[in-house]
Amino acid sequence: MHVLADGLVYRHIALVMAEPIDLPAPAGQRRKKLGLFDPSLDYGLLPELTGFALRRASILDFSGFGEAVGDRSITPLRYSLLEVVGVNPGLQQVQLAEILGLSKPAATLTINFWQTRKCLTRRKDARDRRSYGIFLTEAGQAKLDELRALVLRHDAEFTRTLSSHELAILRTLLARLYGE
Repeated sequence: MHVLADGLVYRHIALVMAEPIDLPAPAGQRRKKLGLFDPSLDYGLLPELTGFALRRASILDFSGFGEAVGDRSITPLRYSLLEVVGVNPGLQQVQLAEILGLSKPAATLTINFWQTRKCLTRRKDARDRRSYGIFLTEAGQAKLDELRALVLRHDAEFTRTLSSHELAILRTLLARLYGE
């Protein structure tokens, strides 16, 4: 749990703020319960910052992800790793960390998550016996197929207020920001 500037404590699930919890108010005051991006607050310069807008959208997207896929322990990051392994079998753990912007320990934890669910396996690299490639198992392929359909539905719901043309423009502009 973390206390934020608004005086509320938030429980974190996969680094996404969830429901606010009231803390005791200072003596003689009642604390107003505030929600995520509460419109009654002044956010100063933040609404003019692209990063803040991206973070806001990301929080909203991520907050419904676990529910959309039917398992709150499956985060967007965990899904992303499974997807990348599914289309790039044999990548090494270090490569997965680099691709997804993770530390090596975070990549290890994410791979271990899927390995305990029998979705991933580590195999010695034929060219370098000191290294291991990461591969989907049969169960992993089945899980990935299931998740793809759910993630696509979640993404369509998340972007439902945009036309297909607007969505294409948004994706093009975002790709320009991250250098594609």
